[in-house]
Amino acid sequence: MNPPTPIIRRYHPNDEYSILMLEAEAFGDHNPYEYIQFYEFLHDGFFVCTIGQDIVGFVVGYALSETEGHIFSLAVSKFHRNQGIAELLVDHICTYFLLKGLSKASLEVRISNEPAIHLYKKLGFLPAWVESKYYSDGEDGYVMMVNLNFYFHQKEQLRILESRKNKEPVDKKKMN
Repeated sequence: MNPPTPIIRRYHPNDEYSILMLEAEAFGDHNPYEYIQFYEFLHDGFFVCTIGQDIVGFVVGYALSETEGHIFSLAVSKFHRNQGIAELLVDHICTYFLLKGLSKASLEVRISNEPAIHLYKKLGFLPAWVESKYYSDGEDGYVMMVNLNFYFHQKEQLRILESRKNKEPVDKKKMN
């Protein structure tokens, strides 16, 4: 039997408790109730990832300008990390931005959050500058950006390379 497939869908108010729990787990440095109100205000760009009946991650983004989408928040349950969920959520919000006619995406990440920085760089995001004392505890944050056309071109190139890698080599003798 195959494991359940992650599904990304729009946030629904019934998801609030699960989001509060994920928010508290991922970002213990702020009040999750304040953030959920902000997220709900941005309901159009608020997506959750479910596996079966469980919400295992979420992403919130919005149009920062006429050309730029901003990923405001991204969290994945600690039990579901390193399973591709964060990448699925980033893909989804970047697709959302592209469909809204935006051409680039930005986000902030703690300079100490090496796993997230590694993921974002893998996806084509580059550090643009450092926001000094960006977080409430005084830690600096990187502002990272990506051109969405580059993002999706790169993803397609990686998909093609992976599919070629997974194919068995052709035996020329059998072809004759």
